[in-house]
Amino acid sequence: MSEPSEPVVSIQRADTHDAVVGHLAWGVLVGPDLVVVPGPVDWLRDEKMPVEVLLAPKPTTGTAPGFIERIKVESATTLGLSTEPAGAVAFLQLAQESRFRPVGEEYQRQQLLAPLHENPDVWRAFESVGAVPAGVRELPAAELLSPVRDWETDHRRGLVNDESGRTVAEVVARICPISPKCH
Repeated sequence: MSEPSEPVVSIQRADTHDAVVGHLAWGVLVGPDLVVVPGPVDWLRDEKMPVEVLLAPKPTTGTAPGFIERIKVESATTLGLSTEPAGAVAFLQLAQESRFRPVGEEYQRQQLLAPLHENPDVWRAFESVGAVPAGVRELPAAELLSPVRDWETDHRRGLVNDESGRTVAEVVARICPISPKCH
């Protein structure tokens, strides 16, 4: 079942779990396991930097924490004119499908020709045909990702339930209800 809202899609450094600090670029979920990212995409060429895709509902004032996904990138393909590398986009194939609903309109390849002849920025061409929502590149990172960071911190804080006992009998008594192998 997919989440009903259009997600915030942030390409993240996988070696940090702070959504604001780890933010590299914005993206758009265009298929269940496919994200498109506007250029410049030079960060993809850093072979030592692990990347993942963070997907979360758009934070709104007073809303409860939403469902957050961090999905590994299986592969990446950059596409653009070799004479205009800043106008390239990256297609990130995710290691698994997202639970969020993809966005964007269907389009025909011929619809991309005119905008790309006018301006070699593939992302702008996508915006012009409705393949991606306008304004994604200009999203305020701290404003959108600070609540996500807080949601993730709150989730991790409540993740551990300490059931330590003072005696061996207490420990064994608490293990059996949890472990399916204990009878």
